[in-house]
Amino acid sequence: MGGPAFVPAAGATAQNARTQLAAVTTTPRLALAQGRVELLDASGAWVAGGVPGTELSTSLRTGTGRAQLKFGAGQIVVGSASRVRRLLNEAELLDGRFFLYGPVAVHVQGAHVVMEDAGQMRVDLSGRANRRVAVLQGQARLSLNGRVVTVRAGQQMDLDSAKVTAFGEEDPWYASQYRGLGDATIEATRGQVRVDRAGQSRVAVIGDTLDSGVTLNTAAGAWAEVGFTGGGYLRLNEQSELRVLAVERTDRGREILLKLVRGTAWNVVEKGQGGYRLDTPVISTAVRGTVFRVDASGTVKVFEGQVALPGADDQSVSAGQQRAQAGGVEALRLDALDRFNQALDAERARPLTLDLPSGKVQVQHLTLLARSLPDAAVQASVAGRTMTLGGKDGVFRLDRPEDTLTEGPHRVTVTATRYSQTLTRRVTLIIDRTAPTVTVQGRREGRALILTGRVQDASLTLTTRSAPSNRVTLRVTVNGVTYTRTVTAGHPDFQWTLPLATPGSPVTLNATDEAGNERHVEIP
Repeated sequence: MGGPAFVPAAGATAQNARTQLAAVTTTPRLALAQGRVELLDASGAWVAGGVPGTELSTSLRTGTGRAQLKFGAGQIVVGSASRVRRLLNEAELLDGRFFLYGPVAVHVQGAHVVMEDAGQMRVDLSGRANRRVAVLQGQARLSLNGRVVTVRAGQQMDLDSAKVTAFGEEDPWYASQYRGLGDATIEATRGQVRVDRAGQSRVAVIGDTLDSGVTLNTAAGAWAEVGFTGGGYLRLNEQSELRVLAVERTDRGREILLKLVRGTAWNVVEKGQGGYRLDTPVISTAVRGTVFRVDASGTVKVFEGQVALPGADDQSVSAGQQRAQAGGVEALRLDALDRFNQALDAERARPLTLDLPSGKVQVQHLTLLARSLPDAAVQASVAGRTMTLGGKDGVFRLDRPEDTLTEGPHRVTVTATRYSQTLTRRVTLIIDRTAPTVTVQGRREGRALILTGRVQDASLTLTTRSAPSNRVTLRVTVNGVTYTRTVTAGHPDFQWTLPLATPGSPVTLNATDEAGNERHVEIP
């Protein structure tokens, strides 16, 4: 792989690059927003969401979400916890991680990056280490310090040292996604999965429709699942290629003709879904309600139901049988790939769960914690808005302190989806930003401090059978020692005797309610 090509500044300046690219780029516009995506409005406030087609006039940032910007024929996928703004009718990548499809031109850390033709690259700007521009396909030109550096496929340039080295990655974040069932669409990927359409190759994304002529490819260690109308799915295993030859509707329903060019396809087909026919270089299978595996070499293994083999003397293979590469039906023999797919099927079939806090939850701002399966999609709806909860290891969080809800109860509806399963739960959030009110008198008797008082707070009025433990926590600090007790709805009055080692020492009392609001009182 060749090294960087250095060109004098007069040969190709950043302005020249923008001029050359003007015919294929336009003003950046929002094409997709998932999760927490915010746009900066004219008043300087961050506004959630964004309608597809919205022009990027100022800045965009993501939390636990993802956005997609379009620039004519080019695209930028903005990863989570990232920021981008508009600069000179282009985009300036400020912080986070990005995946770009050429042709595209952007500004990155003082450099102007131009990919004039179709291609793919990633830009990493998270933290101070390993800040780079890496090219996966095609080539990019970086105008930097008065000269131009060309970075080719398989190379990366360190943005601090300007050193060009071989590219390697361990976190293809843009290629691991999950979404519910679709109508002949990609619904799950793991690892490097690519879609080829009309001569253009790019990383597969959830929701890609498998139209006629589309080819799906998986790299080593990767797989992809395609959902079909009615609920069945096909899993394309690693180092495999699947081509859509035709999609049409017949009197039997939706018919899809697929060709397994190489590798292996694992199929779970539900009865009555319409169906599809899967061709390989040596055999064709007609699918009607079954679980089976097909290899491009001609091997067919059936685990449930039956598979017909058109063009092979109307031969069929039933559950517990397999057709070997050399022909002929024999008893089914499982191998490591079969067990791998069965394990994924079992994982996919796990019942969906959704756990929320019980009773009423008292908070200062819109925040919520939910638990579900790690690959579920979880959303919350409140006050006419629906928001996606970011998740990791099955824990999903909604944390939006900038969303100022009125104080008082708000009903929140939480929905978890995973493939064909959906669960809905509801919880009441009590928005409380008011600190407790404390009336207290202190009486010092020798080496004893006697406190008498009463606490008033919203949380003490919310105690119900489902939330019996609402309370206000009192902390008194005397001579550097802190003493703690709680006050509940049934006992708002308190009398408290504390040791007073040094007469005349200052005494402070802090009262904290369930939402975290705090009142500070100095006791004379």
